[in-house]
Amino acid sequence: MNLADLCARRVAVWGIGGEGSAMVELLTGRGVRPVLIDDHPDAARDRLEAGGHGSQLVLAPHQVDWERVEVVVRAPGVSRYRPELLAAIAAGASVTTAMAVWLEDFADARVVAITGTKGKSTTAALTHALLRAAGLDAVLIGNIGVPVTETYGQPLVDAYVVEVSSYQAAEVTVTPRVCVLTSLAPDHLDWHGDEEAYYRDKLQLIDAGPPGSLAVNAGSDEAERRTRGHPARTLFGPSGRVRVTAGGAIVVDDVPLGDARGLRAPGRHNAWNLCGAIAGAMLLDGSPPSAESVGAVIEGFEGLPSRCRTVGERDGVTFVDDALASNPFATVASIGVFADRQLTVILGGADRGVDPAALVEALAVRRPAPRVIVMSPDGQGLVEALRSHAIGPGTHPSVDLVPDLETAVRTATASTPAGGVVLFSPAAPTPAVEGGYRERSRRFVAAAGLTAVAAGLTSSRAPTTVGQDKGGVG
Repeated sequence: MNLADLCARRVAVWGIGGEGSAMVELLTGRGVRPVLIDDHPDAARDRLEAGGHGSQLVLAPHQVDWERVEVVVRAPGVSRYRPELLAAIAAGASVTTAMAVWLEDFADARVVAITGTKGKSTTAALTHALLRAAGLDAVLIGNIGVPVTETYGQPLVDAYVVEVSSYQAAEVTVTPRVCVLTSLAPDHLDWHGDEEAYYRDKLQLIDAGPPGSLAVNAGSDEAERRTRGHPARTLFGPSGRVRVTAGGAIVVDDVPLGDARGLRAPGRHNAWNLCGAIAGAMLLDGSPPSAESVGAVIEGFEGLPSRCRTVGERDGVTFVDDALASNPFATVASIGVFADRQLTVILGGADRGVDPAALVEALAVRRPAPRVIVMSPDGQGLVEALRSHAIGPGTHPSVDLVPDLETAVRTATASTPAGGVVLFSPAAPTPAVEGGYRERSRRFVAAAGLTAVAAGLTSSRAPTTVGQDKGGVG
């Protein structure tokens, strides 16, 4: 369903946040007056007024007469498995998203779509930077913060780099020309229902067809396994056409293009993200980017806020903000960045039902043994798992349960020796009452006695991109 089809139907927009508000504006600009739905209608009405959309009626889901709705455009945060949406489908309505509509309308454009459990924002930003360094007019849109609806009515550009979350991919009906899959691990199980549904919804971007070119991170066993049958797959990362050598060189078909050790975004996983960006640009253009373009991106890319980013040092202790590490898989990668340093890890957030076993194992085998601080209210299970797992003969992890982030930082600061690292990498999403991961990042920086300017938190816009940092959906 493209935008013209949508405008010819009786439409409801469910979820009046950033993407939902943008869809309302797009539809009303074309003479369509959609039914507006939100779980918090009064707050949604206030947002619309504050955004200059005037006073509009916003209904709660239970107030909607689904018999009068032909299409529901759901916002990413609204699960496609909500009972109310299933009721709408039973009443004859179709369900779509702004992303699905946009991919239909821009099916003939030069699009690189980036998805994956983790790494997609960094890979998207690097891809965008590479294409710009090569002289292309490229824009960065999607889950990274700029709604795809903003491109309607604008001149076509040379390339669109689109970050796509699992929430946005679930209803996709057209596969873009180039897709990059950064990783796969269990996530967002509360939204998708179970692990298999999560993988199915995430991979709908790739499976919708017709198949385009696909770049897959060979370092992600699940991603590699689930895409083996793809007819146009290119591997990247630790092996494949675009890879990082043991010495840190980025090579394409064994031709060196740059040195990943110069990348300021730390860790093996970010070197692989750079490989994914190079693979995406290569598949779009038919040839690898130049060594000059890769070198410029390595030199200029500072990393994205709240993603394993060093935000300052106090009394010889380094503070690292990884607030967007919303599952154990991401935290394990960040722990690996600081292999030889004394490490204190701050964990804890909303319980999404993801098994923490891999994280517990990573902390258990790490040397030197880490100190672990877990925040309430959903951390008790993690504390018990950590305390029951011996790090060595007769030893257990040093684990504390604390009530909040400020207490966690004070405890970490007091117990981490000079030369050590305090890593805030929650391994769980930010609880709704805490206002999002950006707010958590600001609190971490403030509790550490650092400044938001030094930490790169004074702007919501991501470095080297045209868009905002995204809201942490998977």
